[in-house]
Amino acid sequence: MRALSLLLTSAALGAGAMAAAVARGPAPHAPASQEDWDRRPGPDSGRVALLLDALGRTDPVVCELIAEQIGNFWSDGERAGVGRLVAAPSAVRAAKDSIGGQVTDPRAIERLVSELSASNACVRRVASKMLGNSAVTPARLRALLSDASATIRESAALAAGVGEQPELRPTLEGMLRDREPAVGAMAAWALGEIEDRGSVPALITAMRGGEPRIRLAAIWALGQIEDARAVPEIIPALRDGDPGIRAMAADVLGDIEDDAAIAPLERALASDADARVRTEAASSLGELSAASSAAALGRALGDADVRVRRAAASALGDLDDVKTAPPGLVAALRSSDAELRHHAANALAEIADPATAPALMELLSDRDKELRKRAAEALGEIGTPEAVRGLTRALEDRDPEVRRAAVEALAEAKDDN
Repeated sequence: MRALSLLLTSAALGAGAMAAAVARGPAPHAPASQEDWDRRPGPDSGRVALLLDALGRTDPVVCELIAEQIGNFWSDGERAGVGRLVAAPSAVRAAKDSIGGQVTDPRAIERLVSELSASNACVRRVASKMLGNSAVTPARLRALLSDASATIRESAALAAGVGEQPELRPTLEGMLRDREPAVGAMAAWALGEIEDRGSVPALITAMRGGEPRIRLAAIWALGQIEDARAVPEIIPALRDGDPGIRAMAADVLGDIEDDAAIAPLERALASDADARVRTEAASSLGELSAASSAAALGRALGDADVRVRRAAASALGDLDDVKTAPPGLVAALRSSDAELRHHAANALAEIADPATAPALMELLSDRDKELRKRAAEALGEIGTPEAVRGLTRALEDRDPEVRRAAVEALAEAKDDN
């Protein structure tokens, strides 16, 4: 679990709690390496209490921002203070960093356990994540997973997923059949975090059930485990009545990277009514990288939704052994959408189709220096006399990065010929 910068802002803790947090012990030196960071001491019971009490009192948006970042790294500067505000007190930084360490204080663990039933969902989420990164025993968590309270069971499943404890896999698999959908869905999420292939049969069974929330989480978890056995079971979900489930299935099939999913994803890209599904299908076809998908992705460049067009352009650049650029890529260079134009330029650079050299040479006059630079790189890949003439003009570009790219591209073109 990583550090939490926002924790010690006055909005969350208030002046009194801030002073108490700083007063708790001397500030250690900032960790000098990842190993030092991983060995740092976790918070004691006092600091855990300060955090949870403050989160319960603060603005809900601030609480959610903090809850989201527990377990991530928010840097307030590089090692030795480079990039840190000069007014940032080192003691506060040390107190903040301690939140990211493993919780070993028995009293702190008890406080975290007690908050698994908190009425404030944000506080409960933070307590669950910290409990997952604590010295709590698998036996204790197993008991919590079987608690009579659905709220505690759900929170304990979140903790089990954060802790990635394989000993809890059988219990979590049983919870997929929990009478409360929220509990079953969180159990599926936890199994996805543990990533044990032994859970695939149970997750497939859960995916076939009638509760949409559990089915959605089960599909996601199968994508995390990336076992090809799940592909034949996930493909039918591309025709589900729920567009959220169809989009998740399309996304996950790209994660598993099995060629059996190519044709179903191409059909979803061409015909699904929901733009989210078409977007995920295009992205997954890029992950599968089959040259045969170039035609389907090329047609998707004319989709009514710009998100689909962006995903299709990006995916075309990821395909293997494509030598001919779909016409829509050149048209995309003239789009009013900057992101689409960048994806199209990247794809054209990867494909290096000589027929696209005139369009790339036009791009050398674009106002966007990144596009000019990518066009130079693409022309270097193409390497034809026409492309070389364009690169020669790019040597006079007003931006040094573009000029450097042109020099390197010319050298590559010379090496290829």
